[in-house]
Amino acid sequence: MSDSDHDIKKHISVYRNVFLALLFFTVLTVLVSYVEFDATERYIAGAVFIGLIIASAKGYLVAAHFMHLNNEKPMINWSLILTVIFFIVLLFMPLLWDMNNMGKDVDYWGGEDQKLEIYHDVN
Repeated sequence: MSDSDHDIKKHISVYRNVFLALLFFTVLTVLVSYVEFDATERYIAGAVFIGLIIASAKGYLVAAHFMHLNNEKPMINWSLILTVIFFIVLLFMPLLWDMNNMGKDVDYWGGEDQKLEIYHDVN
């Protein structure tokens, strides 16, 4: 058996294992979708967190093995990590902006008179 045959068999086994892991996580996603979470915000946040953990695991498997990012140079990995950090900051920017004004009486409409005009009942 030549070295290239051994390399091919090694790659095939890696792809097969990734396929089985993706299949497992897909079945797990479907099973978790049937779990009844209470309507309170605390449990809904837990459901979203579980879904994101499963999706992150599946995304890692695809990116690391099918896109061959597990064998890349460290500079590419750092640029990807920096992209994710900036993306998270951009996602939380509206929340942080609103939290900056929490506890203050901020008039977003420009005055009390404009609020009354907007909510005025027309009969």
